[in-house]
Amino acid sequence: MTTTAHLMVRSAGAATVSQLWRLAVTFLTHLLLRRLITPEEMGIWAWAEPLFLILAQVRDVGLPGHVVRARTRPYGNFLRVELLWGGFLAAAVFVAAPHLRLFYAGAGDDFVPILRTLCLFFFIQGLGAVPLTFLEAELRVDRAVPAELARNAVFAILSLGLAASGFGVWSVIAGHLAGATLYAAMLWRAAWPELRRHLTRMRGATAGLLRLSWPLALLSLLELAVLKLDTFVLGPYFRAEIVGFVGLATYAVFFFPRLLADPVGRALYPALVRYRDDPPRAFEAFRIATLLLLAFAAPTACFLFVNAEWAVRFLGGERWLGAAAYLRVLSLVPLIRPLSMFGFELLLTRHRDRLLLLYTTTNLVALSGLGLFLIRTDLRELGMAVAGYFPLGLLFLAWGIYRLDPVAFRRLARDVVELYAVAALLFGPIAAFTARAGYPRLLLSCLAGALVLAWAWRRWGASYARFMRAETAP
Repeated sequence: MTTTAHLMVRSAGAATVSQLWRLAVTFLTHLLLRRLITPEEMGIWAWAEPLFLILAQVRDVGLPGHVVRARTRPYGNFLRVELLWGGFLAAAVFVAAPHLRLFYAGAGDDFVPILRTLCLFFFIQGLGAVPLTFLEAELRVDRAVPAELARNAVFAILSLGLAASGFGVWSVIAGHLAGATLYAAMLWRAAWPELRRHLTRMRGATAGLLRLSWPLALLSLLELAVLKLDTFVLGPYFRAEIVGFVGLATYAVFFFPRLLADPVGRALYPALVRYRDDPPRAFEAFRIATLLLLAFAAPTACFLFVNAEWAVRFLGGERWLGAAAYLRVLSLVPLIRPLSMFGFELLLTRHRDRLLLLYTTTNLVALSGLGLFLIRTDLRELGMAVAGYFPLGLLFLAWGIYRLDPVAFRRLARDVVELYAVAALLFGPIAAFTARAGYPRLLLSCLAGALVLAWAWRRWGASYARFMRAETAP
């Protein structure tokens, strides 16, 4: 029998393969691109990428998340929104591009042409959101894997070829544009046999969809703005090279958490929707997913804190060493936010939209306000990294999750404290007694990370097995 748990695992497995490929190719490609493109040139990409990611939330107006949790899914109306609203928004940004110079101190002659080219990428990306949402809602992410593989292969080949020929940051832009075009086309081909039966537009349904989805759009926009806040706050005040360094540090800190968070989250959210009539089961799925991600995130964060110089040399080479200080300060930020890894999805399926709005708004105000204050002190750009340790909105998120199941919440809290204690016991002596940027520190850190993973599997591997066995029991 195919159960929700098995569909979740199969979909998560396919999504993980896709994510591993995407992040591996992107990781290796950027590893080489940073050796071909200067930090100053990459600064514009570090600033523009999060801008268009946030604009994508405005374009989608929360429809991908709402369509997944809706009992009736009008994909035809969704497509119409992407065509009309997405096209209008892309045109508006195209026209407004010269005025956006005010928000980026390092803007050069290529600033406006780059933003206008990314508007086309932005529109094409929106067209691919409809078939991707369909495949995710049906827990058929495996059908999207070929498109993901092809997109990233095209990006890698084209961007590296252009960068080696001296095209600078334009090589990154061209690679993403070509990859997004192929990705959207292949997603439509994969979903079309089943999706075409659901593309009939339901008269009058669009207004109802938007009325219900706009809270999701606002939540997603605020949540993403918090995650991408560093470059936006620093962009108007610091030169392009500094923004490039911050972009590298932010990428390094959140790369490995994203490696699992994105694919597991893509499968976990629809599974939580299916478990909405079984709250204890939903919380257990949330707990297992959170601990799975933290088992990797905790040793990764500690490794980056202890080996910031090694990480920067590996990711960009000697000319990127200016990013090491920011990386070290920022590295432990993911460990401050363990509940936010999947707590957003859990509360979303329980329709706690107002609480999530309070959580994201408080975070944005607290982090941006503190960051703007601290960058004017002697900390300069490092002040933004320090601000990351004060996401006050997490208090509201924790309260909302606690109210769902106080007993299960306390159990999860104990698990998280245990994991952090083990990581601290293993990495603490390495940080205290070995020389910075030395080989002994690097090798001992790798060993400590492996030991944390082994301990986590021994501690919680049985919980995962019990979860799956209970799902298949008669």
